[in-house]
Amino acid sequence: MGEIKLQQILVPLDGSLEAECVLPYLRDLAPRFNAKVYVLAVGIGQRARRVNRLLEDYIAKIAEELKQRNVKAEAAVVYGTTADMILEFAQNQKVDLILMATHGLSGVTRWWLGSVAEKVVSASSTPIMLVQATRGTQHDTTSKKSIERIVVPLDGSELGQAALPYAEMLTSKTGAALDLIHVVAPPGAIEASLLTGPDWVKLIQVLQKAGEDYLKEVARQLAERGIKATYEVLTGEPADKIVQYAEAKKASLIAMSTHGRTGLARWVMGSVADKVVHGASMPVWLVRSAKMPAAKK
Repeated sequence: MGEIKLQQILVPLDGSLEAECVLPYLRDLAPRFNAKVYVLAVGIGQRARRVNRLLEDYIAKIAEELKQRNVKAEAAVVYGTTADMILEFAQNQKVDLILMATHGLSGVTRWWLGSVAEKVVSASSTPIMLVQATRGTQHDTTSKKSIERIVVPLDGSELGQAALPYAEMLTSKTGAALDLIHVVAPPGAIEASLLTGPDWVKLIQVLQKAGEDYLKEVARQLAERGIKATYEVLTGEPADKIVQYAEAKKASLIAMSTHGRTGLARWVMGSVADKVVHGASMPVWLVRSAKMPAAKK
């Protein structure tokens, strides 16, 4: 993989307070990377409709507020199916990150942002940072939220490491702490039925040792590049353990791959990532491996 950059960020907004929950993170990230920001809205029907004129005014206002906060922002309004237009814009502008809320309610355009976010995640080859929206929360136009601790779940596969270079980039730029975790999922019911007590314990111990060796090597490689990382092996249901660990550590961000394959943990990474997005209170940065094609829109 070539050098990871964050030069262009796409921020889709629907006019709701919920969708604006991404802006404090944007105000911190964009100036750090000197990134250009596209503030995007997707209009409904004909451009001449009043709702679309309101939307254009709203997006222009947000972009202007960002410029006043040292963010290079450009307003854009496109027309069509929301998820498709976000994906098309991201591809055409070659953006490095899509930063969006998981939900929006009662916005100017009344997107069902949860559905839109899911569609964008499933079809995007561009990394996505999803921020959990809080209903009806008014966001200070000057506030910033910095990334201070990043948790990176790894399943032992190459595909499962897709988010690691981005976490490394963020750590280098923000000085954030970096925690690597590997979750050993207990064998399924059929496998368990074939094991006696001592065999069960031995299997778990072998999987834990393999996971620890794996994380130790990843941490060593990071250290060679000047990045300090802690690591820990957990046992249990992967998504639950990831969320619990991140909450306990008061992590600012979970960065993980959307897919993994034949890793030590044998997770179905797509399913785990989906559960983490729905269960975590902090933002989740999702990355699709270049070796894993995106789903068709």
